[in-house]
Amino acid sequence: MHHKPPRFADRFLQFFCAPHLLEEVQGDLHEEFEYQVKRVGARRARWRYWRDVLGFFQPRYIKRKPSQYPQTYSYSPAMLRNYFKIALRNLLKHPTFSLINIAGLAMGLVCCMAIGLYVWDEYQYDRAVPQFEHTYRITERQKQATGLYNVAVTPGPLAAALKNDFPEIAETVRVGAWSGLLQYEQKTVEPEAMRVVDASFLSFFGFKLLKGNPQTVLSSPDEVVISEAVAERFFGKNWSAQSILGKTIQYSQKRSLRLTGVVENAPARSHLQYDVLLPFIYFQLNDKWSYNWNSNNYHTYLKLRPDANATIFAQKLAGQLKKYDKDNETPLLLQPLRDIYLYSNFDFGTDWGKRGNIRYVQIFMAVGLIVLFIALFNFINLSTARATQRAREVGVRKSVGALRSSLIVQFWGESLLMTSLALGVGFVLLNLLLPFFSDLSGKPMTLPFQEPLFWASMAVVLVLISFLTGLYPAFYLSSFRPVRVLKGIFDKKSGTSFRKTLVVTQFVMSVVLIIGTIGLYQQLQFMQNKKLGFDKEQLLYVRLKGDLREKSLTMKELLLKQGSIASVSATTNTLVDVQNTSYIEWPGKAPKDEVLITQINVDADFLKTTGMKLAAGRNFSSHIASDTSNKFGTYLINETAAKRMGWTSQQALGKKVNFWGLEGEIVGVLRDFHFRPMSVKIDPFIVRFRPKEFYFNLLVKTQPGQTQQALADMARIYKQFEPNHPFSYGFVNQDLDRQYAIEQRTGQLLLSFSILAILIACLGLFGLATFTTEQRIKEIGIRKILGASIANITGLLSKDFIKLVVIANVIAFPLAHYGLSQWLQNFEYRIGIEWWIFVATAILAVGISLATVSVQAIKAALVNPVKSLKTE
Repeated sequence: MHHKPPRFADRFLQFFCAPHLLEEVQGDLHEEFEYQVKRVGARRARWRYWRDVLGFFQPRYIKRKPSQYPQTYSYSPAMLRNYFKIALRNLLKHPTFSLINIAGLAMGLVCCMAIGLYVWDEYQYDRAVPQFEHTYRITERQKQATGLYNVAVTPGPLAAALKNDFPEIAETVRVGAWSGLLQYEQKTVEPEAMRVVDASFLSFFGFKLLKGNPQTVLSSPDEVVISEAVAERFFGKNWSAQSILGKTIQYSQKRSLRLTGVVENAPARSHLQYDVLLPFIYFQLNDKWSYNWNSNNYHTYLKLRPDANATIFAQKLAGQLKKYDKDNETPLLLQPLRDIYLYSNFDFGTDWGKRGNIRYVQIFMAVGLIVLFIALFNFINLSTARATQRAREVGVRKSVGALRSSLIVQFWGESLLMTSLALGVGFVLLNLLLPFFSDLSGKPMTLPFQEPLFWASMAVVLVLISFLTGLYPAFYLSSFRPVRVLKGIFDKKSGTSFRKTLVVTQFVMSVVLIIGTIGLYQQLQFMQNKKLGFDKEQLLYVRLKGDLREKSLTMKELLLKQGSIASVSATTNTLVDVQNTSYIEWPGKAPKDEVLITQINVDADFLKTTGMKLAAGRNFSSHIASDTSNKFGTYLINETAAKRMGWTSQQALGKKVNFWGLEGEIVGVLRDFHFRPMSVKIDPFIVRFRPKEFYFNLLVKTQPGQTQQALADMARIYKQFEPNHPFSYGFVNQDLDRQYAIEQRTGQLLLSFSILAILIACLGLFGLATFTTEQRIKEIGIRKILGASIANITGLLSKDFIKLVVIANVIAFPLAHYGLSQWLQNFEYRIGIEWWIFVATAILAVGISLATVSVQAIKAALVNPVKSLKTE
């Protein structure tokens, strides 16, 4: 039955009580009345209600004239100084909780700031390009029988044709990738990034020309522009003080080029990287193979006029290629410049330059927020747990006239002080850890103290985190009723459910991170250890340059005479991410069934050197005339190619195929092998044997334990044949592992932040365990006197927390399974998510939590019960 307080007493209170205090006083009295009803019954509770009402009949509660009430609440400097003193005293009065809060917040902020620096850097790529918001790249989506393929290259004549047809285009530029050797006097440089560009390249992208005339540079076929780094290698560190323009530089010992400019080094935040720039006009005039509508070799960029609508233009552009090449129905697409670095995902190696991955940027952002929220929950948890210790303070302040709003400001001020200290500690830690984060992220990271935007963002972070950490504690602590708390009537379990929810949430996030990290490392191990279909161990490759490409077989014979070398094969590729494709014809193929097949040219020792196995048929042989004929070829295909053509491995033998205009016979079928990363499936592959064509690499199998001697032998023999080009080699297994550099870096970052997340969560758990132990110290003393053992008491104090961690694991498992499953969809060849990952994570989380709580529980259990109860 619901009992109401005396109505007349309520009206008496409304008549006399000051309006700004009425709601709070009435709420306190009603709460007290309900409590007394349960305690002494309704009748006695009504008399006591009258007593309490009359007790408020004091001058400060009496109703006054409206003009006597303050219109606004003023926070004077003296009042703010007082708030600061109170906050500082509370900080020093409870050093353990203060240290836990500051340390947890600092670690969370360090994580968030480090990831923030990384993410900011990733999003700043290409933002320095003039009118970058109106700049685009043209790409193609080629339709093949096996699906749609996105390519970043376009025909050479496309840029000029589009500029002529569309008034919306303000300017265009073409960029191509090239290679070669530059020589000046006795110095040679083999640039990593040689680019073929239009004369408008520098002004289009805003790159600065340090020497030369920007109006005329790159306008003649015999010119060359080099970067600062190349200029220093040719002319020394004081190149800028020399008259170097007009110097003659030899290109691949075939052409003489005139140096007409030195350009700044490619900006770090640009997807375009270059060392040497060659004029496009030379290739337009002399290289008809690359400059035609049937050959895609260049990236085409354009700037739209500011008043042009990009969406409408993209619709016009889509079918434009057919106008210039009537048989070409490939659609053209418009890719914004701001998306190239993070969102590019093109096939067949048609994209070059620096690339990021938006998926991993988003993962890092999520991880940073998770760790920060775990730290915020710690702060809120410990602040609300200590509510009983501050309840009387709130009651006293309210009873002497403090408004709830002033108490909220006070508690928020304390949160601001704590966050400011944590941010300061975070800056110190981040400065110390920046080299470590730089190594993990693969890019140099510094704190931009000189940037006003940095300080503005830090101010926003400080205010926002102070607001979030202080929001619940401020409103929760300021809501206490003075009548109840001053009489000692306070529910110690108040807010317990909320705190438990926060603890569970913290460990859900931590467990998800741990499972994600374990799953990522499992996938990496799977990709690096999976059998590829060839033997990658002790397998090296040597790049053949200059005239050596014509003498590859002669060099091979010399290498085979070295005792350190087991086998050698001349090839056109290194078996690392092979993407050279072309069309193939075979009897019975449907007329419109256009199949792209990946190809490589090898010699007869290819299988011996790589350890590949045949599923059917035979290997190439130098002693069989049909294998080495220029008019008739023999081929090896893989099992996937045989299936694609509708044959079994045995049925494929003897079948005729036409590849590159040369009809030949399939003499063998190779077992499938991985020639691309695990993120893509094995495609059809053809191996041809044409020893009279150029080879670009030698694959070398070394004798066990003689790799260093083999390298020395290869370098010596290489110099005999090619003294001008530097000896360039690599290890196939290392290059294969580098394909997964982003995944490796992500795994390292996730591992670091997972450890940090579980550490912060356990730090909060330790604080709550400490507080709980302090609250139950007398109970522990009584239990010990009654015969409870240390193990009993430790179990009593630990079980509630361990339950929360177990619940967190149960909630986290499906979330982690879903997230890991989604990420694994990016790989054609992937692990299964095994049950032991979840069991191991649960044991780890429970074990760490138990250890954290047990430290405090055992400490409390060892206290002398006489000491605990002496105040009773």
